[in-house]
Amino acid sequence: MSSQAPILRQGDVVAKKYEIEAALGGGPSGEAYSGRAINGGRRVALRLIHGPAADPALVADLIGRLKQAESEGLSKVIETGDYRGWLYIVEDFVEGDSLRRLMDAYAAQKRTFSMQEAGQIIVRLLDAVAKAHDAGVLHRHIKPSAVLVKTRQVGPGRAVHTPVLCGSGYSELVHVGVLQENLAVATKDHTRYLAPEMSSPTAGGSRQGDVYSVGVVLYELLVGQTPLGTYISPSQVRDDLPRHIDDVIDLALARNPEDRYPSARDMINDIQRCFTDEAPVQSGIGRRTLGMIVGGVALLFAMVVGGFMFFDPDKVAANADKALRARLIEQNPLPSESEVQAKLAAHPEMVWVPKGTFAMGRMNAEKDVGSTGEAIAVVTEVGAFYIDRFEWPNQKAGYPIVRATYADADAQCAAAGKRLCTAVEWERACKGPEMLHYAYGNEFAIEKCGADAVADLDGDGRGDLASGKLEGCVSGFGVFDMSGGTREWTSTEGPSDARKRFVKGGKRGNATVASRCAYSDAQRVDYTDATVSFRCCIDDP
Repeated sequence: MSSQAPILRQGDVVAKKYEIEAALGGGPSGEAYSGRAINGGRRVALRLIHGPAADPALVADLIGRLKQAESEGLSKVIETGDYRGWLYIVEDFVEGDSLRRLMDAYAAQKRTFSMQEAGQIIVRLLDAVAKAHDAGVLHRHIKPSAVLVKTRQVGPGRAVHTPVLCGSGYSELVHVGVLQENLAVATKDHTRYLAPEMSSPTAGGSRQGDVYSVGVVLYELLVGQTPLGTYISPSQVRDDLPRHIDDVIDLALARNPEDRYPSARDMINDIQRCFTDEAPVQSGIGRRTLGMIVGGVALLFAMVVGGFMFFDPDKVAANADKALRARLIEQNPLPSESEVQAKLAAHPEMVWVPKGTFAMGRMNAEKDVGSTGEAIAVVTEVGAFYIDRFEWPNQKAGYPIVRATYADADAQCAAAGKRLCTAVEWERACKGPEMLHYAYGNEFAIEKCGADAVADLDGDGRGDLASGKLEGCVSGFGVFDMSGGTREWTSTEGPSDARKRFVKGGKRGNATVASRCAYSDAQRVDYTDATVSFRCCIDDP
């Protein structure tokens, strides 16, 4: 028997009692559907559990504990049964939408959740988690799509969101091997909410694991994305948030379970203190305390009692970029002038770029000038290298060679004892130590590098604008013409096609978008154009 439950479709009837209306989604435990009771028309949610049907005694024990945990914030089980050898669980249907869809709707409307809204949702969610834990039920797979939200308007621009957590304890009914199989192919939407120790289903789960998942949801409500690696604190992204919420996040997301809140109620207490002038107390963690400042908490209280608030998403994006840049600049101090000069002496016609990390890809604040298909910036490490100061043949006041194919570019660099630059090296050199959108700054400036890529308008095989003529068209590392000179070949293969290479730099008629350092255009290796040239790199030995 397959480990995956059969797919139900609209009109299918389960156990001669429930007619399926639509699929609601699923996860490692099973697939969920909306439906109606054939007798009486009651709307229900029905879940088919993955894997062979569980021992009836296990099912009865779990349902008994769920009834003991009775809470407005937990989905209510109506009955369980067998459907062609598969366990099904029928729940009350919740009139509302998933928290995932609510988050997506806010993002589409360029709205952010206020501290009051996020706190309201998370405190109620944690209360449901706490009641389930008291009854001995762990969820293990908390994520926005597992939370349904009933929204009630209470005034102009103001709403009350009531979350209902679905699927608590259902993973107990799935064989560990099936869970392992499902986790191996789980979507990013599921795995990014799992605590680090929950990567294997044999871990068994814990209260602290559920707390971690709720912490990820809280972070996403406030910041607009889930925390990755060394995440940026919420107050660094949004200046309307107090730094005290950073402490809540840090405790909830501690990598070591012992360093997290020991219970959902401990997390509730610390979130509620954000809305009162109560002095902080020990959360029972032992190793850490929140250390909140009463004055700051009072300020937050004054901010949120006025009700629902809107925030400028552009400012949120800019703050996120600012925080990321500040962190990377701090982690990558510039070498001394003497070290730079010593490096340049070896290759005076080139620019030396030190090793380090930088933000590779489209920054948050570039959303209005960047394509949605572009990769969002990620911290990328690159070794030290040299790059030509100008386009080929790398001569100030000379004219760049254009109409070059990839093979032409590759051969010319090799003949000079160099190589084509990678797309990562090219972008690093363009963005400079401050990681700017364009080589010269974060706003498009036509006077800096011109409006178009340098073209061969007279057909003589060279661009019609001399290299370095526009003195403002230079990156922070001292490389010229990267945001308005020619378009330039790199050695990096295009996506899923070894016959293509990335071309970076200016683009005729679309300079605001395509002269950004992050922009890439994949072209076939035999492609040529009146605007296409190249420059070379070498490794720093």
